[in-house]
Amino acid sequence: MLRSFLAAAAFAAIAAPAFASNSFTFETANPVSDKRIVAESVVWTCEGTKCTAELDRKAPTVRICKKIAQEVGTLTALRNTKSELTAEQLTECNAAARK
Repeated sequence: MLRSFLAAAAFAAIAAPAFASNSFTFETANPVSDKRIVAESVVWTCEGTKCTAELDRKAPTVRICKKIAQEVGTLTALRNTKSELTAEQLTECNAAARK
């Protein structure tokens, strides 16, 4: 019984960071008019052209970018604490959002 508990506790300690949310930031070409917006099923806090939120995603993707751009317009950046979209990915994102 104690071994099962210890194994479960060890797994939880290892797995917890994988399920933790990451701080994401996106920037827009034009200022966002609302202080809070919903995009990608998340509430983003915005000030000027910069918005932040916590997402349960490991890395920014063109798909996430496209969904956000459909709500707020052209994005100039999408990043989290570990990575960010390239210029080519942002171009793809913004083009897909306009379709």
